[in-house]
Amino acid sequence: MKCIFYCASLFLLASGSVFAQKSRMNVFLQQNELMFNVSYDNRPVIENSSLGIIMDNCPYGKNIKSFSETESSDESIRSYLANGVHNSFYVDVKEFDDGIAFRYRIPANGPKCVYGESTSFVFPSNTTAWYASGPFQYGWHQIYQERKTDSIEGELLAPPATFLTQEGIYAAITEANLFNFHGAVMYCTAPNKIQFGYADNKGHIETGIETGLPPAKYWHEAVRNNPWIAYPDKNEIKTPWRVLMLADDLNGLVNNKIISQVCDKPDNALFSDSNEWIKPGRAVFTWLTEGGVERLSVANHKKYIDGCAELGIESVVVDDGWENWAQTEKEANGRDKWAMLKELVEYAESKNVNIWVWRPSSPRYGNRSDIGLVDPEERASFMAKCAEIGVKGLKIDFFHTENLFTVRLMEEILKDAAKEKLMVIFHGVNKPAGESFKYPNLLAKEAVRGLECVGGESSWAPGPAWPFHNTVLPFTRWLAGPADYTPLNFRAFCPEAVTFTHQLASIYMFTSPMLILAADMEDMLKCPGRRFIEEVPVVWDENYVLPESKIGNLAAIARRKGDIWYLSVLNGEQEKSVSLNLNFLPEGKYKMVIAYDKGRKEILMDTKTIKSKKYLNIKLLSGGGYLARFERI
Repeated sequence: MKCIFYCASLFLLASGSVFAQKSRMNVFLQQNELMFNVSYDNRPVIENSSLGIIMDNCPYGKNIKSFSETESSDESIRSYLANGVHNSFYVDVKEFDDGIAFRYRIPANGPKCVYGESTSFVFPSNTTAWYASGPFQYGWHQIYQERKTDSIEGELLAPPATFLTQEGIYAAITEANLFNFHGAVMYCTAPNKIQFGYADNKGHIETGIETGLPPAKYWHEAVRNNPWIAYPDKNEIKTPWRVLMLADDLNGLVNNKIISQVCDKPDNALFSDSNEWIKPGRAVFTWLTEGGVERLSVANHKKYIDGCAELGIESVVVDDGWENWAQTEKEANGRDKWAMLKELVEYAESKNVNIWVWRPSSPRYGNRSDIGLVDPEERASFMAKCAEIGVKGLKIDFFHTENLFTVRLMEEILKDAAKEKLMVIFHGVNKPAGESFKYPNLLAKEAVRGLECVGGESSWAPGPAWPFHNTVLPFTRWLAGPADYTPLNFRAFCPEAVTFTHQLASIYMFTSPMLILAADMEDMLKCPGRRFIEEVPVVWDENYVLPESKIGNLAAIARRKGDIWYLSVLNGEQEKSVSLNLNFLPEGKYKMVIAYDKGRKEILMDTKTIKSKKYLNIKLLSGGGYLARFERI
């Protein structure tokens, strides 16, 4: 679609069609400042808002002398050249039916200092926002809130944040294709005005250690728009895409594909068309299970391998502690960590189970045994050794920032892992920004207040009631990509506010190509809903958000794998009865296997028959859950 833009204060209309896309971004000059607004299906959604970035103390986007459309090598992009009094830069725009994306390109022969962004999104008054905010922590363990944009001035918003205008338009803001640039957050700098900016951890600034977990006193200490240096590539500095997803309903929002459409494609030198070594799947880990230090032992991991073999789960993640086995294992007998890990890998292979291993991205502050992956030689050696003994994947933890150094580090980790054909998940890390489209060996990033945070609600991982939190996540955080929530627990790490069926249903709600389950193996093996654990897919053919869903109140999502449909329902804080429309099922009669609550800590199973196009009436406890499997008969 041709984009409308206005030149100088005369608002001259550019040539081109204006009818092809539902989403339209109009770019124009107002008093020599570069501005834009957005409409969706001919309804306004973003009012006049500023464009630009501040580099070398120069406000790119202000004092513009001329503004014109230029040729682009990509037919899907409309590029505009803004000539300022002291600078010139380009704005690239992509429009879709379900939103818009834009980025800046700044000609540069050398590095430039970035002081912030002018980029903002001004919403109509009385727009509702759901967003994660402070205390700020780059593990993205923030408190989700529901507020009107009129009243959130001064706060930090962690992308993606979701909005609902009075006109009934859903919107979500995030960024995509984050490479060679500092990751962004958002600030509400005035009522209804959401502005892009940057945040750094005070601990990294004061200690001079650029990445990793800082001293505990700095965990929640953010410094806003601390100047940083950007470096050009091929004589230009290119920002990530600023993405605005738009939809008429939650189903359209959840199925938004803009991020995939603006991200770089995989490097042919690292990845092939088949990538047969990249195998999404399920895993278990022992970090959240009971049992003290014994949970980290080789013997306990073998028990988990046995359980995985019985349940058909593909992998075991050997978590923090394995690199100290030479000191902690009673039966070490002089063997080093690699010898014992190889023994475990071989045992797992005999059971058709894979092994992943954990390592921090860099040493945690005060930890004497951490090695990290910052040093290129150590990183290459570690990955080569993992591949040599048969490890299939790496869980890399404790980045705790998305400054330029760390963004580059993550890319180097993914490159080196791909060379050794190792899959990766990132933990203790920033939000996804489409990196997995360029590096498909990245299966997930944590960037969520998941089950590991239970018990830290009043300290290091503050948050709202878990039923509210869990019914917000599918429509906020998951819009950016899969997370490492580590769902499923029936013991200490099961929040009291949610039921056991809520826990079971969550593994179908908080889906991920690397789905790491947190429950004790004994509990999974004897769970009444065991079949749902055994067969949960991690890659889906179709997703459908039921219209009865309401952010923070009820999440009901149906997902299809092949000919089988699954319905996962998570309830918020209020007990309720709901009638769910089953119109997502193709016409026919279905065998329905269900899991539902009997009290808060007992799962009941049942089997029924039901026809498509009917309503399903269910009762839900506070924090309750419901899970159903539909197979045509």
